[in-house]
Order: sequence, then C-alpha cells, then structure tokens
Amino acid sequence: MAYVSSMTYTTEAQFLEAVAQAKAAQTTRTNAQQNETVSFQQILNNSTSAYTSSTVSPDTLESYFQKAADTYGISIDLLKAVAKQESGFQTNVVSSAGAIGVMQLMPATATYLCVENPYDPEQNIMGGAKLLAELSSRYNGNIDLILAAYNAGTGAVDQYGTIPPFSETQNFVLRIKETLGVPF
Repeated sequence: MAYVSSMTYTTEAQFLEAVAQAKAAQTTRTNAQQNETVSFQQILNNSTSAYTSSTVSPDTLESYFQKAADTYGISIDLLKAVAKQESGFQTNVVSSAGAIGVMQLMPATATYLCVENPYDPEQNIMGGAKLLAELSSRYNGNIDLILAAYNAGTGAVDQYGTIPPFSETQNFVLRIKETLGVPF
C-alpha cells in the first residue's frame, strides 16, 4: 500500500481521505492483477469441448485456411504446411513451450494478433496467417526468413541475419519447404 504520512495533511479528515484513496488504489491494482491472471488462465483452460477431435483433417479446416489466405494474401499451401508441421492439424494441442492450437500461437503472440480464443481453429488460423503476412512484409517475402521468424522469433532472425543456427528452426524451415516442394 502507498505510504501516507499524517505530516502532509492539515486535518484528520484529509489524512483519512488519503488513506482511503491509497487503499482503493491498492484494491484496484490487486483486482487488475487478478483479472490479468484470470484472463491468462481462461485462455489456457478454455474448454475445447466444442471440438470433438483433437486432430482435424485439412479438408475440415479448408474454409478457415481459404478465408485466412484471402484475407492476408498468404498462400493456402503455406498455411497448411505450417499447420501440418506445427500441430499436425490438432486444434487443442499445447506444446511444452505453451504454444496453442493449429498454428501453435504463443499466448502473448495470440494476444498481439487479437486472437481471443487460440483453441478456436478459425481464430488460430487467422492469427497465424496475419503473423505470416507481417513476417512476409518484414522480410520482403524471403521464405527462409519468414519461416525462421515464425519458429524462432524475429529477434533471433535479426540477430543472425539468416536462419538461426538452431536445429529445431533449421528443421522447421526444411520440412515446410519440402512440403511445399521448394528447394532448400
């Protein structure tokens, strides 16, 4: 709680009012922190009961991939290749690092992309497509850098100026390029 000194107030009423305001401010901060925690927990604990299978075929998700491709100008084949590599088209999977859903969005990334429910395959795919579009713009369409940044983050790609020397990231780029039939 904020420190309130009686020496700065001329009347007892002013002092008591300052104490009350400090308590109210503390309560507001505590509630905000709890709400942030609840919001994050709601994301992580969000029910996936609406999705009867943890693995969904690309055909079932076709309309979501097409909408995302059309909205963000990203190849539908690229979207499907990323989804296949990231989650095997599982809608409710959570990685050991905390990435969620079909496109394996980290909670902070999902929030940044305005994905309210990362377990919802449509929102997740739209978020992944938006991220790929942003990365494509940032890296001038360079597929190696786009995929590397999707996997390892822009910081790592910017630091190395190429695909970072992480075996996971190098394999990620290789596998997706193989799926797309693009030479490595």
